[in-house]
Amino acid sequence: MIDIHTHIMPGIDDGADSMEEALAMAEMAWDSGVSTIVVTPHSNVRGCFENYDSPEWRKLFEQLKNYLKEMDCPIQLLTGAEIYASNHVAERIAEGLLLPIHNSRYYLMEIPFDADPYWAEEIWESVLDMGKIPVIAHPERYDCIQDNPVILYEWMKMGCLSQMNKGSIFGRFGRTAQKTAEILLDNNLITCAASDAHSSYMRTTYMADIRDYLLDMYGEEKVEHLLYRNPKRMIENRVIYNDDIFHPEQRSMKRRSFFNRGRL
Repeated sequence: MIDIHTHIMPGIDDGADSMEEALAMAEMAWDSGVSTIVVTPHSNVRGCFENYDSPEWRKLFEQLKNYLKEMDCPIQLLTGAEIYASNHVAERIAEGLLLPIHNSRYYLMEIPFDADPYWAEEIWESVLDMGKIPVIAHPERYDCIQDNPVILYEWMKMGCLSQMNKGSIFGRFGRTAQKTAEILLDNNLITCAASDAHSSYMRTTYMADIRDYLLDMYGEEKVEHLLYRNPKRMIENRVIYNDDIFHPEQRSMKRRSFFNRGRL
């Protein structure tokens, strides 16, 4: 499996608080079947977790890689960030301050949980206009998506992709996020699933549980798309086609009848 959303970089955000904890998270991921981890510390949170690309950031990343090598953990570590959306985010991408997923066109991005969807749409447009692709982190947790999941459908028609947190489907962010995750999965509006891990004891890097859930509920093809094929295309900077996300009959559905499982 490939995990594109982790807070495993030690001491720079609210994730791993030490190198030892980061190593424990990596070992747990490997033991659960993860072969590749993208490190995605919170970024562009002004005055808190800025974490812009810098020689210091790169040095810490290399230190973590070296420690993993020393402990014979074969997991592959790749660069990235969870970018907090702002009015100037496109400018900071253009300046090279914000890291994509492994030097690709794909940028993992989050919005405030209570964000105005029209404001968010403007942010996505500004990034898409650059030829970059927003990968929307944990859409099932945003108020506007919980109120109206069709909004994510509209964003993905624009060209955005989406990443679901594994914990959401197990109710770890509340019943509403869980129900929303189910609706998005049922309607093929999730591009990939990831851990959004913050530690080795809570919100962990362990991914076997989400693999087993997806296999049981949706089958092998869904597992392949969400945990391997689409994340692999991201890190290889390859195109992810809409046909891998939407079924043809869903694309033709009317906007308001798309989600026929009822309101949350």
